[in-house]
This record gives sequence, C-alpha cells and structure tokens, in this order.
Amino acid sequence: MSFIDFLPLDGESKAALKVLQKELGLFPALQMGMRLKKSEKRGEPFHQMAPSSTQKETLSRKQIAPAILLYQELKKIRSQEDALRIAEEVIIQSTLVFLRKTIGAIQRKKIASMTAGEREGWVQKTGDKFFNAEMEWREINENRVEFDVTACHFPTLCAKTGVPELAPSFCKGDAVFFGKVEPDVSFQRENTIAEGAPRCEFRMSWIKSDSDP
Repeated sequence: MSFIDFLPLDGESKAALKVLQKELGLFPALQMGMRLKKSEKRGEPFHQMAPSSTQKETLSRKQIAPAILLYQELKKIRSQEDALRIAEEVIIQSTLVFLRKTIGAIQRKKIASMTAGEREGWVQKTGDKFFNAEMEWREINENRVEFDVTACHFPTLCAKTGVPELAPSFCKGDAVFFGKVEPDVSFQRENTIAEGAPRCEFRMSWIKSDSDP
C-alpha cells in the first residue's frame, strides 16, 4: 500500500492521484489535486456557461469537472500530447474504479438465472446509474448483452469548455472495463458519439468454451 491509500479520498480520486504521482511525483500530484479542488469550488470549468437545465446535466458536470480541469492544468506544464496522455490514463483508471463500484462484473450465470422481469429491473437500475448518458437496451440474455448510448453529456461539455479532444478518453475507460470484466467476454463498439457517431453501440457476448453445449 502507498501513502495515497491512507488518504480520506474516494476510490476514483486515489486512482487518479496514483497516476499523477507516477507522472509528476507525490508532492506535485498532491498540490495539483488541491488546485483542482479550489477551481471546482469556484465553479470552474463551467463558470462561463449557463446553469444546468436538468439534474442529469448537473451530475454530469460534477463528474467530469475534475478531468477537464486536470487536463487544462497539465497543458500549462506539459505539451498538449503529453497532457492528453496523462489525463487519459487518469480517466481510465478512475473509470475502472467507478464501474467496478456501480456495475461490477456482468456475470453470465447470474443473467441466465434471472426471469424476464428481473432482467428488466436490473437493466433499469443499471441505466439509472449513468446520469451522463441516455441508454437504449437492445438485448440481454445468457449469450449477449447489447445496448446503445443514444446521447451523452460528456462530449458536449468537453466541447463547450474548449477541450473536445478529451472526450474520447472517457470512451477508452469504458472499453477497458467492459472488455476485461471477465476473461471470456468479447466486447465490440465500432463507433462513439465522442468521435462523431450518432450513438455508441455496445455489444458484449460470451466466448463459447469447450464445455458449452
């Protein structure tokens, strides 16, 4: 365990600090963390935008603000390419913690044992946790889980704060998680809203083993 593990922070913040410690050193990482907190309290990076019109947008702003502020700070001390690389790794590691906490492994046996009503309830409960996105579930059974994200606040917020290039980093965090939840899961997502597509198509299926019928 490291010093960061003993700090009174949530899991996402600890994951972010560990990446920054590796890239910047412990004390510069802690100092940057404190600067970001002060910026958030001042309403940055959204202080020049109109107030949120929905609760989902308010929550989305709160979730994405640290990443945007971090990227902006990193660009002051590193090249844009390096700043984006570091911010992206922070986003990926923080996203993994968040998704493990909110979803956990998508277990084939658990889904197979559910009734149709239980699956519908699970889908609704899971979708409600993603306040940055509008989700359209297509299929969920013991063979595959398929859904589309039809709208997402993150690309819009990145564009409005002048960092549109940061938006695809959040998609990469999702890809790492859903692609490695279980060793026998196949994950596909050809296009994303952050890259200009009208929707993000998540397609997950279980790879058949020799023991499968």
